[in-house]
Amino acid sequence: MIIVSIGNEILYGKTVNTNAPFISDQLNKIGIEVQKVITISDQKSAIESTLNQVFLESDLVIVTGGLGPTKDDITKNVICEYFKTPLIIHQPTLDHITQMFKDRGYALTEVNQKQAEVPQNASVLKNNNGTAPGLWIENNGKILVVLPGVPFEMKSIFTNEVIPLLKKKYDTDKIIIHKEIITAGIGESNLSDLIETWELSLPEYLSIAYLPKPGQLLLRLTGRGSKSQENQLIEELASQIVLLKKIASKHIISTENESLIEVIGKWFIKNKKRLAVAESCTGGYLSHIITSLPGSSQFYEGGLIAYSNNVKREILNVREQNLKKHGAVSEFVVNDMAINSMGLFDVDYTIAISGIAGPSGGTPEKPVGTVWIAVASPTNIVAEKFNFGTQGGREVVIQRATQSALYMLYNLIKNNY
Repeated sequence: MIIVSIGNEILYGKTVNTNAPFISDQLNKIGIEVQKVITISDQKSAIESTLNQVFLESDLVIVTGGLGPTKDDITKNVICEYFKTPLIIHQPTLDHITQMFKDRGYALTEVNQKQAEVPQNASVLKNNNGTAPGLWIENNGKILVVLPGVPFEMKSIFTNEVIPLLKKKYDTDKIIIHKEIITAGIGESNLSDLIETWELSLPEYLSIAYLPKPGQLLLRLTGRGSKSQENQLIEELASQIVLLKKIASKHIISTENESLIEVIGKWFIKNKKRLAVAESCTGGYLSHIITSLPGSSQFYEGGLIAYSNNVKREILNVREQNLKKHGAVSEFVVNDMAINSMGLFDVDYTIAISGIAGPSGGTPEKPVGTVWIAVASPTNIVAEKFNFGTQGGREVVIQRATQSALYMLYNLIKNNY
């Protein structure tokens, strides 16, 4: 099974392709595995050559994008030429579009009406959220599904129309089960070395994938079998995770696909504790990650972006002697930031970060990528120096610093779980 995403905006990096991951995830749930994901431009030659290629490799192809009303949306026309079939008006779709525009108080233009044109050889997939219907085309044992590129339209059609058709067409006995293990505080190669013996002993129907992000690493353990083996497969996955925990318990944050901040947030809410942060080089990114968690207001008091030495000194009461003698990027300064933030915000735990995100500002003693992080509780304070280097640039330093800070906080509180 192959997914083809059409759109210059995706190729140019202006739009993130969220459609392909969604489709792949939904197909996995019904036992269909994706072989390949291809992104191509809104050009006739690109679409034609890609269709020729993918139908040599797969009997099922799902295409998203290029079904809009503007002149650059050419997918329907190219498909008609490819299958040598004309465009026809699909009356139920035209009625739907007409009513939609009437309800919104807009005039229905000729361009809008063209959205109701579909290839004659296609079965129409109703789009309840937009004007461009999806298409299901069967030809010589091959199936082509064409969907709008707008994510919320595509998801609705795929869930309500495509999945039921696929289940009827592919009455597969296969089942694919994923278990995701969130790890932190260890790099991909080091974790691979640590769990090598366990990984090599996995039965052939289980596989592991390493999915790294700055500052954290997700392991995806996948089991494949028949539907009759589902319970056995679930039990085997569970037993393998138990073995994995014995080897790498220090670095395993969650086996329930919970992010680091979700695990931390649950602990703070359960224990009725409050958190605040003082950030310098991360510029509010740590606060962003925390407040991206629904319910974070139950434990997160707030944060201060102490970017300049003046703010560190005047608001956080960082000692002048520490700034002058050791510099803003130092253990002494982050300790002051963490301890004084506790009083400023009247909280139980704090995180403080100060570093050099780059691309300039480094010195031989403190190169770009140097970050000091402190986490504090009423009875303890821990500070650690990191050198995240320059790979990936400023953004990656900020992301890695944020995840490292959360991991330090996790280690401070986990003994109280």
